[in-house]
Amino acid sequence: MTNWNDPFYQKIKNVKDSQTSIIVFFENGDIVKILKKSLLIAGIKDIEWESLTYNPFEIRVPAKPNTLEIPWDKIRVLTDKEFSKYLSNRSEEQSRLIGVKLKQLREKSGLKGNEIAERTGLTPQTISRIEKGHTDVSFITLRKILSVMGFTLADLSNHECEADIEKPLKDFNYLLKRLITSGVDLTLLNGKIIPKNLISALNKYKTKQPEMMLNEVTSYVSSVYGWTSQEIWGNTELQLKNPATAVYFKIPANANKNQIKAYSHYAFYLSKLILKSQKENIKSNYPTDIEEFKKNYYKRYKTLAFEFLLDYIWSLGIIVIPLNDPGVFHGAAWNIDGKHIIILKQNTLSHARWIFDLLHELYHVFVHLDGKNSYILESEELSPFSSNETIEELEANSFANHFLLGPNVDKLATKCIEAASWKLENLKTAVSKISKQENIREDILANYLAFRLYYQGQNWWGTATKMQIVEPNPYKTAVKVLNKYISINKLNEIDQNLLKTAISD
Repeated sequence: MTNWNDPFYQKIKNVKDSQTSIIVFFENGDIVKILKKSLLIAGIKDIEWESLTYNPFEIRVPAKPNTLEIPWDKIRVLTDKEFSKYLSNRSEEQSRLIGVKLKQLREKSGLKGNEIAERTGLTPQTISRIEKGHTDVSFITLRKILSVMGFTLADLSNHECEADIEKPLKDFNYLLKRLITSGVDLTLLNGKIIPKNLISALNKYKTKQPEMMLNEVTSYVSSVYGWTSQEIWGNTELQLKNPATAVYFKIPANANKNQIKAYSHYAFYLSKLILKSQKENIKSNYPTDIEEFKKNYYKRYKTLAFEFLLDYIWSLGIIVIPLNDPGVFHGAAWNIDGKHIIILKQNTLSHARWIFDLLHELYHVFVHLDGKNSYILESEELSPFSSNETIEELEANSFANHFLLGPNVDKLATKCIEAASWKLENLKTAVSKISKQENIREDILANYLAFRLYYQGQNWWGTATKMQIVEPNPYKTAVKVLNKYISINKLNEIDQNLLKTAISD
C-alpha cells in the first residue's frame, strides 16, 4: 500500500503542458495526466497554461482575477482513488475533532445544546450531530455557533482538547514543507541534515509517526539552524538570517536568496563543527605578499600539487572544507571568532579548477576578512579570466593567476597564441611547449586559456578538458587532508553524524 506521508509521493518534480491536459511527474516516479477542465474553479478566466510554474507542493497558473493554485493533493485526489479514500477518512477525523472542540467550548460557556440551537436557528439534532462529528459544518454555520457562545474561529483553532481526546500528531511531511518554504533544499534535507535511515524508518508509517523519531528529526534541524522545537513545529514562518556579516555577497538577479541563506547556515554550522574538532589550535602569521607566500610554499613542497597546497594552507591555521552538494553557491570564506575557514564547492574533477578556487578564496582570507564573524560568498562559478567582476574579485583572480602562472599572465597567453600561429588546432601543442619552457603546469595553463578564449567568443573547452589532471579525485583529496587535522570524536553524536555525512562521497 502506498505511504501517502512519503515526501516523494507528495513532491512535484516536473510539470508539462499539453493541449487539453497537464502531465505531472512526482518524486516517487509516478506520472499522471489530468484534464485541465477538472482543475478549473468558478470565476477564474484567461488562464495562461503555457506560463505555469511549480514548486514541490503546488502548480501555479497565471489567470484572472487571481492566480490558479493547484496543490499536490488535489492532483493526487483526482488521479489516485486510494488516496482520495484516505483523505476522506482524515476529513471525518477532522470533523470529529471540530465537534469535540465545539462541545468543550459550549460547556465552558455554560450553555446547553438546545440553547445554542435556539440562538442559531438550527435544530438541537443538528447541533448534536455537529458535536459528535457526524456531519460536516459550513464556515458560516461554524462562525454562527461560535458567535453565540462568545468565541471566535481563533479560539476554536487555539483551543486544546482535554486529555481524553487524541491530539493531532506531528507530521514529517508538514515539517519538510515548512523547511522547504523557508529555503532549505529538499536534497539537503534528505540524507545530509536528516539521516537517510531515519527518513526510511519514518516512511514506513502511513499515518501516526512515532514521537521519538520526530523528536530526533527536530534535534538535527535545530542543531543546524538554531530553531527551537516550538518554532520548528509551529505555524509561523521559519525565519532565516545571514549567519554572519557579509563583506562581499554577490547574488545573481534570478537567485533564490532564501535558499542561499539556508545553505549558508548549513556551511556555517559545519565550519563551527570543524573548529570544535581540530586536533590542535594552529595559528601562524600569514605571508605579507604573494612572493613570500609562493617562496614559503615551494621551500616546503618543491612542486605544485593540490594536496600539498591544502596541507600548507591548513598549516597556516586556515581550515579548508570541501562540499559536494550541487548548486546554491560555489565557494565561501569565513572569519568565525578570528579563525578563517574556506569552503570549496566544485562539480569538476579538474585539479586546476580546484587549485584556482582555493587560491582565490585564500586571497579573500588574507585581505578582506579581518573582521570577526564576517564572510565572503561566491554565488557564481569562479573564472581565472573575467573582466565583468568587482574589484575584490579581480584582485583575488590576479593573486591566484600570479601564483600559478607568474606575474605576466597576459604575455604568457599571447606567447601561446603566437606559438600556435593563431590557430586553435595548434594550441594544444603550443601550450605543452610553453608550459615546459616556463616550468608551469600544463593543465593550469590550458584551463586559463580556455576561460580566456571563451570570453573572447571561442570554444576550446574540449581540448582543454582533455589536458586536465583529474586523479586522484580532488574532493576525496581535500577530505583526506581535512581528516588529518581533525578528531571527529570530540563532537556529540548528532554533530558527528552531520559532519560525517557532509564530507562523505
